[in-house]
Amino acid sequence: MRLAAFLLIPLLACGDKDPTDSQPDSPVDSGSGLDPATVELAGACTMDVDYGSFVVDALEDYSTVSGTVSDGVVPMTVLEEVTVVGDCRALKRNNPFCDPPCESDFTCDFDGECVPYPLTQDLGTVTITGMGDAVSMDPVSPGYTYFDTSVGHPAYEPDLLLTMNSTTSPWGALELHGVGVEQLVPTQETWLFYSGEDLAITWEPPVGLARSHVLLRVTIDQHGTTPISLECSFDDDGEGIIPGDIVELLVSAGVTGFPNGSLVRRTVDSVVLGDAGCAEFVVSSTRNPDVRVDGYTPCHDDEDCPEGQECNEKLEICE
Repeated sequence: MRLAAFLLIPLLACGDKDPTDSQPDSPVDSGSGLDPATVELAGACTMDVDYGSFVVDALEDYSTVSGTVSDGVVPMTVLEEVTVVGDCRALKRNNPFCDPPCESDFTCDFDGECVPYPLTQDLGTVTITGMGDAVSMDPVSPGYTYFDTSVGHPAYEPDLLLTMNSTTSPWGALELHGVGVEQLVPTQETWLFYSGEDLAITWEPPVGLARSHVLLRVTIDQHGTTPISLECSFDDDGEGIIPGDIVELLVSAGVTGFPNGSLVRRTVDSVVLGDAGCAEFVVSSTRNPDVRVDGYTPCHDDEDCPEGQECNEKLEICE
């Protein structure tokens, strides 16, 4: 059952923008009576209460539907916010330590205590309406994993309402909503980071309802002991700026392996689960540009490196 909207306010992610200013003449879903221009979208869960999500994602060549919801949060997935600059923040992964090590089916928390490892939960049959192809998913063992890779592409039409329902869960039946987003079209094939310099990220802005925002994620230290990642949440207006100060911090924390990044246009709804949890429904269009860092060359072997350098195969970086 969808819980009262006011309970969701504390769970919104700090930088996760979820615009609701929309054109009033959008189509109304005939089944639910809800208007995709005004339907409430509660935004993303914060990491410390994020029990899981269901995602309808239209990538460049295919679309997928998948999801899991657990009964807790794995402590090491809660990243430390190092700094916030503009629309971006640097996030650090910390590794909890327990002595003696935790037994099977337990995990270590940041207080050095062993706690039960979160288990995926049975949500019964999960249906998603409003897509081009009807989706009805039962959980797949082991655990309770849901997925459908046979949907058409793109899986949804822009500006139309999508509704996710579960027949059951430990917290009762769930209902969440999303709005179809326009397919994301980046206008850059490569993001080249120069330490200390701003980087403008550009894409074609939407022309419809634009209930969406754009989420950027970048990781450039794939083998570091305390890797720092970058996350930005932009208004969906065609351009976002990664400030040079946070680029400098990212690069100085370490560059190893093959950098990766994603740019995601999406809408996000969420619902409270019991006293301490939150689950999301995401409708997205994801693209993965090439990410490079000036002065660093990733490699598999010496042949990948410029003349005079050799491949550190352990760190996958030319030196």
